[in-house]
Amino acid sequence: MLRTRLATAAVAIPLLWLVVQWLWPPLFAAFILAVIAVGAVEYAAMAFPEEPRLRATAVAVTVAVGAGMMQPPPWPGVTVTAAFVVMLLGPLTASADLSSGVRAWAVAWFGVMYVGFLTPHVVLLRQTPPQGWQWVLFTIFAGMASDSGGYFGGRWFGRRKLFEAVSPSKTIEGALGSIAGAVLVALFCRAVFFERADVPTVMGLAVVVSILGQAGDLCESALKRAFGAKDSGWIVPGHGGILDRLDSLLLPVVFMYHWVAVVGG
Repeated sequence: MLRTRLATAAVAIPLLWLVVQWLWPPLFAAFILAVIAVGAVEYAAMAFPEEPRLRATAVAVTVAVGAGMMQPPPWPGVTVTAAFVVMLLGPLTASADLSSGVRAWAVAWFGVMYVGFLTPHVVLLRQTPPQGWQWVLFTIFAGMASDSGGYFGGRWFGRRKLFEAVSPSKTIEGALGSIAGAVLVALFCRAVFFERADVPTVMGLAVVVSILGQAGDLCESALKRAFGAKDSGWIVPGHGGILDRLDSLLLPVVFMYHWVAVVGG
């Protein structure tokens, strides 16, 4: 498994760099929309394995929200509002068991926001001047380093459980390794992308990226346990599904987009 993960990373990292830096913006948005579609299918398959109508509706609404979030105002607000109305009316078509119907549509709406609302922030961050694509790579690379640091920190030094009820393999030592890995790669990214950036600021951003990434990973682990799934899918060799890769990146990307938008990047 470790060899597969390393081989996948060796291919994915340069490809990601090329895609994020050079891909034509409309094609990049289309690529992220395809990622959203796959993630929506994975989520719906876990949440509603025996409800094809609800799965199809959830996937369609998620993709619509993702597309709307990438448009200029007022389309993000219009799309999210329209999607909420659709999902709010969903329980009216539920079976006689109205209580179960309401819960199912609430779970579907959670997936719409989780995948369809959060993921487009990758596009929004890339479009943020003056160094949007550099901040996307900073966030992705720091997040990947956080995952790797957590893996090796937990494997070599892990003793105390972090959140055993949700993820039995995660340890406090692994969490600290995650932060260390993110900080080290963030300093490398500073040397490549942001030579004039303040070192303490870059290190602080790396810590936030790592903590948010670990929180996102734990949240997705909780979802998979609730749905009775080991992985969200199989599309990424050695890593599971798209959601298994996005879980530790979505919250950091949303944070970084708003930080860069406010501070000016």
